[in-house]
Amino acid sequence: MMKKRIFLFSVLSLSMAITVGATSASTSKTSENIIINQRSSGGATVGESFDVPKGWGHVKLRMKNHSNNPVKVSLTHNGSNKLYIEALVIAPHDTVIWKSTDEGITNGLRSGNYTLQWRGSDYKVNGETWGIADSQPGNL
Repeated sequence: MMKKRIFLFSVLSLSMAITVGATSASTSKTSENIIINQRSSGGATVGESFDVPKGWGHVKLRMKNHSNNPVKVSLTHNGSNKLYIEALVIAPHDTVIWKSTDEGITNGLRSGNYTLQWRGSDYKVNGETWGIADSQPGNL
């Protein structure tokens, strides 16, 4: 009977330790911050969608043009049609970093769904976007 109690206590203690470890390990801020990591290619116009969570409106986007021709990029909030980036030109094989804080958006972007549109005029788009969002502007 005593061995059975010790065994049950050991199992209970082990499962509590595993639960506590799993709970504390599951909150990784870096993975929560990434809102987009996407390659865009195909036609002359390509759109990418991503979501900005409520309270996480401070956004940083890194856009890389892999093509041999310039592209224009625009960013629109789908719910309001508010345009945050309008025809930003990215030169061939160049990378542009865009931060909402650099644009004077002190309270952050609206939460919700966004479309980042790449336009290559008569040429096919070949770009890549990586972006993060944060609740604090200084963390970008």
